[in-house]
Amino acid sequence: MKKKWFILVFYIIAVVLVFMNREFLLAWIKESDTSKLPIMFLLSSFFATIPVVPYTLFAGIMGAKYGIWIGLLINWWGGVTASLIYFLSARYLFADYFRNYIQKFDGIHKFNGLIEKNAFITILFARMVPIVPPPVVNIYSGLTKMSFLVYLTASSIGKIPPMFMFAFGGSQLFSSIRNLVIGLFVYLLFLLVVFLVYRLWTKKEERGKAAT
Repeated sequence: MKKKWFILVFYIIAVVLVFMNREFLLAWIKESDTSKLPIMFLLSSFFATIPVVPYTLFAGIMGAKYGIWIGLLINWWGGVTASLIYFLSARYLFADYFRNYIQKFDGIHKFNGLIEKNAFITILFARMVPIVPPPVVNIYSGLTKMSFLVYLTASSIGKIPPMFMFAFGGSQLFSSIRNLVIGLFVYLLFLLVVFLVYRLWTKKEERGKAAT
């Protein structure tokens, strides 16, 4: 519990610092220089792996500075890179440590059962609707016998919608609040549909398991 409060306070401080330096940040966002794009890709991977600042904040800024599509690419790259780093670390470097860490989370056995049924669909849904915390998805997937290619493909596809929304939100924040609100509403509907499909699928898998 203390750790969660520490993280919350840390993120609040980060947001406050950004707000206090908003004039400098706005000036930087308005620059159209793309020469620093390689650095942005590196920072995206770093912040997604080690959230020194909230990644959603960084992802929104990328959308505001570079637009929806380049912002999406930067955000997607960072998200996928971080997922692979944790997956490979759990599988080949720190398996024992992560195995103890993962047992703290409730519902991990149910998640494992879904992975055993269909790993691709489970990871795909988990990326689109973060019902299971992303670090848990990354680490636990590395501890299973899941194919690396299945994990990579499902994660790469599943991360597109949320990363797109971060970039879209950032790009519209300073130009059209109306479009931002509409976009958020559409995205919430999308999440609701995906969640309902996910629930139907999990119930079907549970009935099938009970019948065997």
